[in-house]
Amino acid sequence: MAPRKSATARKPPARRRPFRPRRWALLLFLVAGLAVAADLFLPAGPFPPAERRVVLVQRGQSLAQVARELKRVGLLRGVLGFQVLARVMNLDRHIKAGQYAFRLGISVPALLRAFARGMSGLNLVTIPEGLTLGEVSLLLSNHLGVPVAAFDSLAHDRAFMDSLGITAPSLEGYLGPDSYEFLPGTSPEVAFRTMVARQRRVLLEAAVGRDSLPLDLSLNQVLTLASIVDSEAQMNDERPRIAAVYLNRLQLGMKLQADPTVAYGMGRSPRSRLYLRHLRISSPFNTYLYDGLPPGPICNPGRASIRAVLDPTPGEKALYFVARGEGRHLFARTYAEHLANIRDVRSRAGAEVDSIELDTTLVSRGL
Repeated sequence: MAPRKSATARKPPARRRPFRPRRWALLLFLVAGLAVAADLFLPAGPFPPAERRVVLVQRGQSLAQVARELKRVGLLRGVLGFQVLARVMNLDRHIKAGQYAFRLGISVPALLRAFARGMSGLNLVTIPEGLTLGEVSLLLSNHLGVPVAAFDSLAHDRAFMDSLGITAPSLEGYLGPDSYEFLPGTSPEVAFRTMVARQRRVLLEAAVGRDSLPLDLSLNQVLTLASIVDSEAQMNDERPRIAAVYLNRLQLGMKLQADPTVAYGMGRSPRSRLYLRHLRISSPFNTYLYDGLPPGPICNPGRASIRAVLDPTPGEKALYFVARGEGRHLFARTYAEHLANIRDVRSRAGAEVDSIELDTTLVSRGL
């Protein structure tokens, strides 16, 4: 008979499961993948509120800057996944500037595709060349649905202009004509900052690489003269020649006698029709009465007029010009030639010369 085993006999030790590093690595990889997927596809959590956030992407911004702005407004949890996916989708260099409105919870791939498509043409507001500050404010007000008074007030706000580095009394001249991607409801501050940055970039690009500016003008004076050229010229090929006329007058110490500056000083559009009595109105913008350039720009000039001032027609000696119709002018070096041009315009028109053209000749003779 076999002996019974003692009740106190020890049981064989349990066998430990072997450490499986691959299994743990796979588990960690799965957890990390789920976290990344949550960041990419549920950036605002599984049940985000029904809200929209506005993002302004400016020209020249880096991918990292865009990512930080998206995180700031709550559209991203972290910036790394956005940047990596942008490069994987080959969209990191295709993000278009503009102002976008996204619902909270939009996925990162959808964000990137929206940035690559750019804004809809319905969200574009075009600012033509040569508009005055008041005209720009009214246009922005109508497009953005913001009271025009808010634009007018901000355009003369000293603290705001100091923040932009503008010493002029207003933003006149500093609002770059262009097409902008502004959504309805955009604040005047955002709109103006964007437009001033655009105009400043145009100015600096036109002036870069030059040892000096014509007649050693400051950039503010270049902008002022460009605004006069923009108000006088209708044809691009005449802008450098008109700029040369005014530069010649400045160099010789002659009064500019620019009709648009008089109109602006009266609170009218620079292209307004004037009469002899208007040319005698006392105003710092009346270049028939005061020497040199007016105190500041009289409209917001475009790139072509700015370049015309910096690159006037070489060798141009004209000191006078008169409108001959169809947006063109006749130029003259002497006052006698100028009078002959006026008579020529009269004879071809078959009627009396436009009163302002005759008034200009009278005032230039001191009558």
